[in-house]
Amino acid sequence: MKRALPYVAGGALLGALAGLAFGLGNYAATWLLWFLYFALVELRALFNSRTGDTLSEHVWQWFAVGGGRPVDGWARLRRTVLLGFMAWLTLHFVGGGVIV
Repeated sequence: MKRALPYVAGGALLGALAGLAFGLGNYAATWLLWFLYFALVELRALFNSRTGDTLSEHVWQWFAVGGGRPVDGWARLRRTVLLGFMAWLTLHFVGGGVIV
């Protein structure tokens, strides 16, 4: 069942569109669908007039970035975790998973 879910969720849907075979694996199709969903949510948030609904605004709030907020030890810890994660993610992508 674990292996069937990505196929059902992504591969079958993309493969069935207009009868086209995209040649995508199950996980590639699922990641593509996830990215498209994220893009739709983010674009909708970008083009409305509300504040606090984009991913950037959530990250800034979660990690106490900007807004003239007082910086305490907890905020520094959260920012350090964010910096560490972003550094790891960059090395992971650039290094092809070999470096880290």
